[in-house]
Amino acid sequence: MSTITSSGVLNRDGLALWREAGCGEWKATAAEIGQDLELLEVPYTIVTAFRFPLASSYNKPMRRGEEVRIARGDLTHLTRWMPSLKETIGDIPEDCHGWAFRLFQPRAEGMAIVNLALLADWPAWSKKQARAAGLVCAECDYDLRKFKDETRLPYDIRLPERPKTRRLACGQCCDHGLDEMERLAQLTGKPS
Repeated sequence: MSTITSSGVLNRDGLALWREAGCGEWKATAAEIGQDLELLEVPYTIVTAFRFPLASSYNKPMRRGEEVRIARGDLTHLTRWMPSLKETIGDIPEDCHGWAFRLFQPRAEGMAIVNLALLADWPAWSKKQARAAGLVCAECDYDLRKFKDETRLPYDIRLPERPKTRRLACGQCCDHGLDEMERLAQLTGKPS
């Protein structure tokens, strides 16, 4: 239970516990946490999730790991082992963020909505960490984690010379992905 209180992230969607891939023998892996939850009869899933690079390796890619997730509806299975969790769950505001960081991805055939596989605590990252994770606009440096302004929603606008590399821009800087969708449609010969 100390793992939950020390490294758990509780939000609108439920509880998440992240473990870096190859975390070594001194930390429980996601699979080992899952085995403990099975003993307690707590339903869970394990998903791949990414965290910002360490400060000492800023030019490195995102760190890959696994996140053990217990859906909010299944947290009642855990409260019998941790009664204090019940009150904490009740205090979560309904407009609180969830696990998914959603963005728009222009495609030749239309606009797609994509969920990034990020660590559940992505809203709490500093702007410096968000920048390292690519969650700020590549054009104007606007923090794309703020979903209040609908004109600045995140779009994945990839450079033609680097089509496999995600590059996020706010709606104001990329014409809400419409120009990119049209460019891709022309390349493939499909009408937009």
